Amino acid sequence: MKKIILAAMLGVASLAAFAQTPQGEESVPVPGRALKIELPEMPLHMDRDQSSAFRGSYSLSNGQTLHMRQYGSGPALYAEIDEQGPRKLVAASPRTFVAKDLSLKITLDMKPDGDAGGEVLMKVPAQRMADGTLSQAKVVSATVR
Repeated sequence: MKKIILAAMLGVASLAAFAQTPQGEESVPVPGRALKIELPEMPLHMDRDQSSAFRGSYSLSNGQTLHMRQYGSGPALYAEIDEQGPRKLVAASPRTFVAKDLSLKITLDMKPDGDAGGEVLMKVPAQRMADGTLSQAKVVSATVR
């Protein structure tokens, strides 16, 4: 009787092991976060005092520097990465700004000690490759340090 029970248990165990063996390569695509730069439907109005809290220079993880400035007496913020020219920003939320030309999206997390963190999305235009082909325009991400 013990041999019959043992044989039955071994049979069940071998079926379970066979069921776990991969029967071929299966893959499941897992989409990443889509990097998009879009103007907000309803831009947030910020006065000069609110937007001036974001003025300054920020180091980016890709080695570039983001400069956020205000010109004149208005509340508008302008962003410039290195020497690429200033771009006028609109506020999408209390801490997110989008360039009107859709070239930048900046999210800043201001910390109480004066440091900042966050993310900058930048549109990289199509470029001519070494083999003569043209790369696609894309959006890349850099973190604020």
